[in-house]
Amino acid sequence: MGIQLHKVNKFYGQHQVLHDINLSCEKGDTLVLLGPSGAGKSSLLRILNLLEVAEQGTMHIAQTDVDFANPLSDQAAMNLRRKVGMVFQQYNLWPHKTVLGNLIEAPIKVLGMNKADATTRAQTILQQLHLGDKADAWPIQLSGGQQQRVAIARALMMHPDTLLFDEPTAALDPEITNQVVSIIKELSSTGITQVIVTHEVDFARKVASHVLYLEQGKVVEFGTREAFDNPQTPQFAAYLNH
Repeated sequence: MGIQLHKVNKFYGQHQVLHDINLSCEKGDTLVLLGPSGAGKSSLLRILNLLEVAEQGTMHIAQTDVDFANPLSDQAAMNLRRKVGMVFQQYNLWPHKTVLGNLIEAPIKVLGMNKADATTRAQTILQQLHLGDKADAWPIQLSGGQQQRVAIARALMMHPDTLLFDEPTAALDPEITNQVVSIIKELSSTGITQVIVTHEVDFARKVASHVLYLEQGKVVEFGTREAFDNPQTPQFAAYLNH
């Protein structure tokens, strides 16, 4: 099993943002989270690597079991985050480090990898993402699409079991979006489980093996990619046509 959530509930104060979330997907699946603004997509994504902690429910991810009634220790949570990479919407690249410097920092400091091995792995990943000539570039010298791929490369440096994407195609032009589609499909073929928050239905159709549609923090529809052509609920059908 790649990811499994059972009756996950999340509150901000008195406001409940996720209601009894249940889902399961296999290793190597690409799960897309869809829904209107405020549906709870980003909160759910952040719970998957414990950037947010739910109040109730259980989760299995990256061979780790989490019971939110009995929170993990800080060390256990850190160990989980090493296996569940996150590619943020803003990329969060360090401006004072080159592309190579951005990639090797965490493997050296967190995984204890030596610099030579980290550099070799970084160069291999950059080649795979068509960034082989950008190792010595600074983030400010890169286009938005290149920064996006560097952020993906940085996450891959940690040998993740699962990759989380927050709006990976926001503000990217169609050509770059198609490059991101290709990368996600390639990663899926390697067995990495991926969860993607997006508001772009066309992009979701191209990458999803499964889709979870949320409204007001509740699961309205969950199914395979076939749901795009044969939605089971009027709410999801209306969303696809909006």
